[in-house]
Amino acid sequence: MDENIIYGVIYTEIDEIKGPNPIFYLPSNLPETIVINVGIKSITLLTAEKSILPESLVFIPFPSLKLKGIIKYIESPELSHRGNVILSAITLLFKEFDDIIFYKYIRNIESIFNEAAQNIIKLGKLIGKKEQIAEEILNLRKNILIILEDLRIKECSEPQSIPFPESKASNLEKTDYIAKVIVCGDPEVGKTSIILRYTLNAFKRTYLPSIGVNICEKTIDGEDYIFKFVIWDLAGQTKFQIMRKHFYKGADAALLVFDLTDLESFKSIQSWHQDLNKHLDDPANLHCFIIGNKSDLGDQREIDTTQLSNLNKDLNLEYIETSALTGENIDLVFQKIADIFIETEKVLKLQL
Repeated sequence: MDENIIYGVIYTEIDEIKGPNPIFYLPSNLPETIVINVGIKSITLLTAEKSILPESLVFIPFPSLKLKGIIKYIESPELSHRGNVILSAITLLFKEFDDIIFYKYIRNIESIFNEAAQNIIKLGKLIGKKEQIAEEILNLRKNILIILEDLRIKECSEPQSIPFPESKASNLEKTDYIAKVIVCGDPEVGKTSIILRYTLNAFKRTYLPSIGVNICEKTIDGEDYIFKFVIWDLAGQTKFQIMRKHFYKGADAALLVFDLTDLESFKSIQSWHQDLNKHLDDPANLHCFIIGNKSDLGDQREIDTTQLSNLNKDLNLEYIETSALTGENIDLVFQKIADIFIETEKVLKLQL
């Protein structure tokens, strides 16, 4: 397992005078700005909820750092403190690109966080026990890396899941259809998570960060055909704008993705659509869908039905809501692409 999958781990306590106080963090060269920002945000989230400790792990984004975190809150008895307890948090940091791995295997690693929390509570009075706390955090990191490696090996040894019915007579060495699908949208709308949720191979990927493209493949076995998707995840950052137009070439389908909790990403869909039309030789032959992602975050939704209806009328494209976290409608999106592509190919063959 690549140890860099865990960007860092920070243990923070609420000090009655200092407030959020990072006690230990690793790696030891983690920038101080990250340590402070993560410590403050992790604890502030708890105090905003009137110190009601969540029993389960909490996911939290750090957009300015391009990181995400998993937080385990701890309540340790301490008679010398206000309320007779010390509140603290373990925050594990990882890069946004790796979020699907932690979402996918959160249940597998939750027990490791719980064990570390219980061991810290057993230490009793925490003041002056930095070395013991450090040992628990080091063990947590090591154990999570071990379990993720075990899961990676298991995942990579299993056959790829197939959302379509298997055909016993099919020859998997022969591919009947190949479709290039480009996935576009602003940063952090969940493009990569959608792709990895669909392929079910969170650890298997080819990522070329220097040019801003992530390329995945998935082959499905239909009743009477073999269909291969070549999926291009295009980076949304402005710095990749010049290169993106070259990746549009040859696309058979496109997903224009926005975040249902981010109004600005919704407003950008028009621009993404215009960019496609500008650089494709024949945009009329592109099968395009608008995807509203993060439907699981209903209470944070910023886009209403009127706005969606107006966008559909303007672009005349089919709209589908998805959740990369729960998997809602992810298979449906790609099945629609396959069905449309196959039907179009059949019509073209008849015309010939």
